[in-house]
Parts: sequence; structure tokens; C-alpha cells
Amino acid sequence: MTVLPESRNVFYDESMVSYYGWVVVGMGFLANLVAFGLVYSFGVFFKPLASEFGWSRSVTAGAFGFYGIFHTLLALFAGRVCDRFGPTLVLTIAGFCLGLSMILMTYITTLWEFYLYFGALFSIGIAAEFIPVMSTVSQWFKVKRGFAVGLTAAGLGAGSLVFSPLSAWLISSFGWRKAYTIIGILSWVVFVPIVKFMKQIPRESTGCEESGGFSLSEALGTRAFWAFGISWFFIAITLWAMMIHIVPLATDRGMHMLTAGILAGIIGATSIIGRISAGFFSDKVGRKRVLIIEFTIQLIALIWLLFSTNIWMLFFFAVLFGISSGGWAGVIAAFPADYFGFKATGSILGFAEILAGVGVAIGPYVGGHIFDLTHSYNYMVIMCIMATIAAIISASLLRPPFKLRLPSKVGERNGISL
Repeated sequence: MTVLPESRNVFYDESMVSYYGWVVVGMGFLANLVAFGLVYSFGVFFKPLASEFGWSRSVTAGAFGFYGIFHTLLALFAGRVCDRFGPTLVLTIAGFCLGLSMILMTYITTLWEFYLYFGALFSIGIAAEFIPVMSTVSQWFKVKRGFAVGLTAAGLGAGSLVFSPLSAWLISSFGWRKAYTIIGILSWVVFVPIVKFMKQIPRESTGCEESGGFSLSEALGTRAFWAFGISWFFIAITLWAMMIHIVPLATDRGMHMLTAGILAGIIGATSIIGRISAGFFSDKVGRKRVLIIEFTIQLIALIWLLFSTNIWMLFFFAVLFGISSGGWAGVIAAFPADYFGFKATGSILGFAEILAGVGVAIGPYVGGHIFDLTHSYNYMVIMCIMATIAAIISASLLRPPFKLRLPSKVGERNGISL
């Protein structure tokens, strides 16, 4: 039977199957699958929406850019609420808003409705999902934190694997309006067990790490936070420019819509491998080292894409990009708990996501604008290459804050050894 821990030695139970933290990981995986499956499916709905209403690609991508900024501004608030009240309340709001936004998308007829339902309402759902899930999982683990966060983050890749092909099939079979209704109802159904079983770790179990941790204001005064946040900003530009435009890019190069949906799904599928493996190895060799390796592999994938002219080359890119992007995404959410402790994990992660959210907004919009000007995605890929290089440089500057450097063995066990 799986039970909630009662002792301060909770972390020594991590290897046990009955440890409740693994239930939390499972629910977090499921929440990420649904939430980011809906995010990734935007790229599949992209051309049908733009074609029906006659919107340019930059205007259509602008709704995603609005989402990118708005949901990250809300993320800090969601993190604070989760730190104070636990994840149940915010995840209830998340599930409701995610499903409702998709259903309302069925009825849009104007651009302002599109920006309101997807850019605003959907943003509330994502903000109330990601930060509470990842910060809660991080707090349940110490020795296996990287592996647990990686498993949870694998839900993002699984979401792309499930929702991108599913959305493409639904659009091809029933049209984009009915497709939105179906995935909206599905979201509501799946979030019921998530809300019920996602629990916050008992506070008496985290007293040691919480008392020695950083407040949000203290974290903002460290170089570690800004190196972390800026690297996330640049890599987010790349990830979301590619994820939103990969289906239009592929269809522009002659690929069928359903095949392009499968291509996006392959990125999600292979990212699962990257998230889990990177999380596991980051517990062994350190998260900074793994982060830089994954950024570098992503850089290689983008250079490959720039010269890809055949369908098989696009599929090879999808595998390489999926593994690398999944790898860094599988470890990045563990850094706040590693470097800054449990005192304000949700708030710190939420503030860092504001920086990432600006990148989320910039990448797709600028990518679409570049296409509108040049009628080619090659310059967008070059932009992504430059952003990835900047992320590598910033990540190389990461150092554990002075407060958490001692004792060294603890730092090594948490994956922050350099």
C-alpha cells in the first residue's frame, strides 16, 4: 500500500515502490501529458486556422506569443499559491481552464476571440499546471530528484506523441472545430485523478532543506539564478520556434499534413527518452554537465535541419532534436530545488519561467515574421542556432550559490557538482 511519509527521514524511502512520491510523479507525468499535448498541438492547428481566416503566419503565431508571455507572468503567482496552499487548488483551476479554452476555440470567428481563448484562458491553465507540478515533484525527492523530475517532464514529450498525431487525425476526419471540442472534453476527464492524488510533501519532512534554502529575493541576488534563467530564455526561443513551425515547415517542403503530424509526434516520442535518461544521468554526473551536452546536441540537430532537403533527413532531425530538447527539459526544472532549497521552490521556478516565457513568445512570433518576409524558414533556423549558442554560453556560467556549496557531498548527491 502507498502511504504518505510521516518521518523526517522521508528521502531514505525514495527507492521503495510504495513511496508516495512515485504516485506524485505519475500524476505529474499525466498532467504534463495533457497540458503540453495541447500546447504542442497548436502547431497542427496552425495552418488550418490561418487558412480559414486568412491570417498571416506571424499574426497566427502571435496568439502563441501572447500565451508565452501571459502564462509565465501568471506562473510566479501560481508558484506562490502552491508554496503556501499546496498543488490541489491550482491544479483544479488548471484542468478547468485547459478544457474550457479548447472547447471555446470551437466557436471562434474573430482574431480577438482566438487571442482571448488561447492566449489568455489557456495561459491560466498552463500557468496553474507546470510550476505546481514540477516544484511539488522536486520537493518529494532528494537523491533521485533528477530521475523523478525527468520522468515527470517526460509527460511533455508523451503529450506531443499523443496529441500531435491525434489532433492531425481529428482535423482530417472531423475538421478543426470538432477536434478542439474532443480534446477539450478529454482534458477534463483526465484531470480528475490528477487533482485527487497530487499531494504536497508533509512540511515536517522538509524542515532541514527549507530552513537552509533561499527566499525568492535572495535567489534573485545570485549569479546562479540569472545564468539559469537566461539560458532557459535562449533555449526556449529555439524550442518553441521549432515546435510551432515544424509542421508548417514540413508541409511547405512537400510533406502530407498527417505525416507532418507524425513528425511532430516523433519529436515528442524521442524526447521521452531524452528526459528520462538525462534525469537519471544528471543524478550521477551533475545537472550542469548534462544540460550543456543536451544543448550542444540540439545545436547539431539545427545545423542538420538547415541542410535537410529530403523527408528522411527531416525525420532524422526529429529524432535528434527530440532527444536533445527532451534531455535539457528533463533536468532544467530540478535546478531551483538543487541550488536554492525548498524555502521558495515554486516562486523561484515561477520567476525563472517568466524569462523562459519571453523566449516562448519571441521564438514563434519572430519565426513567423521571418517567414512572412522571406517566404522561407531557413532564416528562422539560423535564429535558433544563434539562440542555442547563447544558451550554451549562459549555462557554462552556472555555479551553485555559496549558501548551498557546503557540505560538498550533499551537493554532489543532488547533482550540482561541477
